[in-house]
Amino acid sequence: MITKYILLFLIASAGGYGFSLLHLPLPWTLGPMIMVVVLKNFFHKPVAWPSSARNGAMILLGYVMGSSFTPETGQHVLLQLPLITVMTLLTVGLCLLSGYISHFYTNVDLATSLMGSMPGGLSQMAMICEEVDAADAGTVILMQTIRMVTVVFVVPFLVLHGLASQVSAIARPDAAFNPADLPVLLLFAGTILATLYVYKKTGLPSASLLAPILATAFLTLSGVHAPQLPYPVIAAAQVCVGIRMGMPIRLDTLMKNKRVLTQSFFSIIIIILLLLAVNYGLSVFAGLDLVSAVISTAPGGITEMGLTAMMVHADLSTVIAFQLFRLMFVLIIAIPALRWWLGRARESAA
Repeated sequence: MITKYILLFLIASAGGYGFSLLHLPLPWTLGPMIMVVVLKNFFHKPVAWPSSARNGAMILLGYVMGSSFTPETGQHVLLQLPLITVMTLLTVGLCLLSGYISHFYTNVDLATSLMGSMPGGLSQMAMICEEVDAADAGTVILMQTIRMVTVVFVVPFLVLHGLASQVSAIARPDAAFNPADLPVLLLFAGTILATLYVYKKTGLPSASLLAPILATAFLTLSGVHAPQLPYPVIAAAQVCVGIRMGMPIRLDTLMKNKRVLTQSFFSIIIIILLLLAVNYGLSVFAGLDLVSAVISTAPGGITEMGLTAMMVHADLSTVIAFQLFRLMFVLIIAIPALRWWLGRARESAA
């Protein structure tokens, strides 16, 4: 089994290298994802990947994303909290509106359409929809997959080839391992593991990513400098995430639901364009960095948008703050409110 994992990693890495040679967006994530999709759907090869590899990769990426927070950026994020709240409500509202409209143009029931359009993480929505009796879990996962795939391809491409000249941040040089950084790295590792243990006890989702972000941000905001990780380590972590992203994608399922596929695809494209227009207005009248704003408000996952921000050297702390706030809002407020409303609607119809 270990040999199969190594072989799959090498094949996925080849896809990432190919994407990087072609200068495509998120090469070390999307390249491996495409390779997995091809293996599963065209060569009909069974694909297995250990959750420990994916979780370990998420911890590394969470450390990188959390290291972008400094006392200065933390203060900047706090000043932007009202804007973060407004944009979160706008994004969630647009996604739910698209789900409501899709309900009338497809054969999907309202509960399933709304759950499938909610801008949460794919894995979180898959688990939550199983607790909603009126929602069809298979269709929810299908709609969420279409949203995820569309966003992770369209937004990085749009940013890299349409807005990249707007990026003001300067790329940092590649880091090499410095033995003198080992004590500090051990401090971060211990803090991350302790936070991860406590976080898992709370039952909150996405522990492997959010706990490292929170732990690392806590130390950096306290004034502890986070050493950079070598680029090959970050690329390997992205490959592991890309493999996991490609595993649930089944082209035969997508093609059997062409109406849902078409409606979901065009809905998310319209949402991206509407948010782009809003972000352009904010960049003009509020002086915000357009690239960071576009990535921050994109209805994708925190992992994919964080990687996009890293790729174009956007304001990573702002992107993570926006995406983290929206994820928590969806999980803590929007989903419970939607479940309550759907329950009331079923009772009224009975």
